[in-house]
Amino acid sequence: MRLPTALLATCSFFTLTALAVTPEEIIAEMEKIQEESGMKSASIGLCFIPIDGEPSDAVGYQPDLGLIPASTMKAVTTATANEILGPDFRFKTELQTAGTLDEEGTLTGHLVIRGGGDPTLGSSNISSTFSKWQTALREAGIKQIEGSIVGDATIFDNQLIPDTWQYNDFGNYYGAGACGLTFHQNLFYCSFRPGNVGAEARFVGTDPKLPEIQFINEMRTGTSGSGDQGYIYGLPYAKTFYLRGTVPGGRSSFTIKGALPDPAFFCARAFTKHLNNIGLEVSGEPTTVRLMTIAGESLAARKIIHTQESDSLASIMNLTNMKSNNLRAECMHRMLAAGKESKASTVNASKIMSQHWSDKGVDMTGSFLGDGCGLSRSNIISTRQMALILYHAAQHEDFDSFYKTLPVAGRSGTLSSIGGGSAAEGRVAAKSGTIARVRNYAGYVNTRSGERYAFAIFFNNYSNDLWSVKSKIVRIWSKMVSL
Repeated sequence: MRLPTALLATCSFFTLTALAVTPEEIIAEMEKIQEESGMKSASIGLCFIPIDGEPSDAVGYQPDLGLIPASTMKAVTTATANEILGPDFRFKTELQTAGTLDEEGTLTGHLVIRGGGDPTLGSSNISSTFSKWQTALREAGIKQIEGSIVGDATIFDNQLIPDTWQYNDFGNYYGAGACGLTFHQNLFYCSFRPGNVGAEARFVGTDPKLPEIQFINEMRTGTSGSGDQGYIYGLPYAKTFYLRGTVPGGRSSFTIKGALPDPAFFCARAFTKHLNNIGLEVSGEPTTVRLMTIAGESLAARKIIHTQESDSLASIMNLTNMKSNNLRAECMHRMLAAGKESKASTVNASKIMSQHWSDKGVDMTGSFLGDGCGLSRSNIISTRQMALILYHAAQHEDFDSFYKTLPVAGRSGTLSSIGGGSAAEGRVAAKSGTIARVRNYAGYVNTRSGERYAFAIFFNNYSNDLWSVKSKIVRIWSKMVSL
């Protein structure tokens, strides 16, 4: 028997009412979680705000507790870049001549690769990038260079790594610093041949080759299936790197990824080699503006002969948040300060970012923004501050460009492994944040009633396993869906 429309509407009303959850019930659930196994010593916080409401509508559990945000910092960085730089912004890399070009096609002087902070330059295919540059030289009439290829990374300052990063992160790919001339994702591959368990894992070499770096191998062979426990230790601009930890046994080879110590020099050296190989002779040794400055040298007036643009910021933000890419976040972060009166450093970029949200009414008192990607354990922000930033981001005209970059629970990016099969699946779009003993999420919940909430939920210093923590977070999300 088919029920009358009015009765169906009544039934739907009572169903929604029965499922509805109050903010007080969610807070009570957080209080319960705080007392559960592995959580008594943890610092946890929650804040949520209806984006159609007012900032004063924010509620939560310990919302003003300062906590380590981990990679949820990328949500702050990308939301800020989306508003200050704009979703259509494109990083620009220039080829410049510093010298004179004669009728025979000889450039007497230097060819400068002027970096524009582009984190995607040469990221997937070095040869493709060099082919474009080779064509640009040909069109400019350059057939020979009586000088050097010079990497210019001065759009950012020379300090590649933020002060607050840990030493054991520096030489590894996820700790690659933001260079004004970032190239090939500022990474290289290190290959080993594992031996017997406990024995040395023989160092085979790097790809691309880094002849200027001395590698001291202390890598051992772990048990089969032990995974990548290998680390690369080395400072920016260093000439010596240490290889430590273990790589899994039972394989003929195993590869880990490291961070280039001087991306601008690597780019200049690689392009010099490419040109010499194709017969466009470069007489000088590759160098950088940084090295020339140290040597007391300077460049002649420059002329732009080629400009290469990146994809749009909206596109770059997508991988940044979906895959939690540190380098892209750091380059976007630094770019906030590029062209300003102060230098494009981590410190100045963080000041600009904090001020941007303060100007919108977010009280940033007690926060500390030590980087743009969240790798720093010195970062401190409360869930109220994070939720308010996301609330204000949702009011901006370009919000959709930012929102589309956030992974969706149970379906995409770093959230594909959490929330699947729960009430939260498909209804939570958020940036995750994970470092040792830290599990956080910040983003938006789309409720069954049609409302959208900005939220942040942070779990710091828990002592139980990650799966257990994720299940607790899903419990909160599942309740929030019914707000």
